[in-house]
Amino acid sequence: MRVRESLQNRLKDMRPSEAEVTRRLLRDLGLVAEHTLRELAARLGTSDTTVIRACRAAGFDGFQDLKYHVLREFTNGRVPAAPSGQGAYDADLAATLCACDSAIDGAVSLLRPARRVALIGVGASRGVALIAADILFTLHRQALVLLDDQMTAFAFTPPRGVVLMAISHSGETQMVLRVVEEAGNLGIPTIGLSNEPASELGRAVDVLLATQAVEKASGSYAIAPRICQLALLDLLFAQLQSTTLPARSGEVTA
Repeated sequence: MRVRESLQNRLKDMRPSEAEVTRRLLRDLGLVAEHTLRELAARLGTSDTTVIRACRAAGFDGFQDLKYHVLREFTNGRVPAAPSGQGAYDADLAATLCACDSAIDGAVSLLRPARRVALIGVGASRGVALIAADILFTLHRQALVLLDDQMTAFAFTPPRGVVLMAISHSGETQMVLRVVEEAGNLGIPTIGLSNEPASELGRAVDVLLATQAVEKASGSYAIAPRICQLALLDLLFAQLQSTTLPARSGEVTA
């Protein structure tokens, strides 16, 4: 297995700090070849120990083992950085769409037969849920954004034909997790959007769409993660529309 694939495949099992280091390395594996452990940790704004843990979580013995495999795989010792273009979020978006290529198909397979889509998110994630609901309406599908726990019983009755989309950047938002748990108890399929594959949400949902937003030390004001979430939804709904036959004239969509 290639180094990039190994790092990408292990992301879902990593702690948040380890996943953050790994996402940064996936942008430019040449950093591993060019820097010592201490230099790399300083460049990433983290500790030597966290970098080593990330390497081991990805299946390598440590930083030197990762460097050996990078140099061996890329004979010139450097991997070009992802193209940045003019947008501030190009690398986040490219990494996100690449990581979720197969998961999108799984989400589409759950949404295609759904008669109603319930959405849950808190704070900025609720704004993304509202946008998703609006798009679903344009696709002639019932959609309901849950504003509190009390709406869950209404949205999940009857549970047959319902799919839940749960949005949480951290994957640890308690209200979102409670709704996902209730959906699971009722046998309702669940789709999650989170930046942390190893989070409780990532482990609880049937299909996880994992964004790849790298947080800046100064704070991103939650903009980059939401842009990545919206990009995933755009791709998801485009594929859903392309695989769904339009309603016949006079037919009412359930």
